[in-house]
Amino acid sequence: MSWIVYRGQSRMTAQLAKDQTAISREIHQNQTLLSQRQLLIPLWGYMSGLDEVDPSKSPIIEPDVLKIVNTLELVSLCCEGGMIDKAVIKRTFKDVFMKLYDQVKVLPTLPGLKRSGQELLNQNPAAKKFYKELEDDHMTAGQLTK
Repeated sequence: MSWIVYRGQSRMTAQLAKDQTAISREIHQNQTLLSQRQLLIPLWGYMSGLDEVDPSKSPIIEPDVLKIVNTLELVSLCCEGGMIDKAVIKRTFKDVFMKLYDQVKVLPTLPGLKRSGQELLNQNPAAKKFYKELEDDHMTAGQLTK
């Protein structure tokens, strides 16, 4: 009889450990998501503080261009490093990110920076990679099969 009780307790202990692990994993995932989403507010401030750059108008304000490039790289690095929920960033900033990137990309050589917009972007690999990812998402949106 004690053997049956022991086996029942062993199964119950194993199930409790398994359930506790699953609960701990879920709590950790929820805490990670919460901390990732808390970074959205500061990034929102950075992104909303950017001025568009019109390549057809002169003079182009070089500090604004640098601010755009640096902010795009920051947002991209936060996604790449898992510091922020990439899905939230894509949903929130996809259009503005792509628009600003495209504006910078076509800028001619800026005298004070001695680099074109494309050269500046090439020096920021995370932004370039994230832009490509957004572009790929855009191209496959609504696609019947992937």
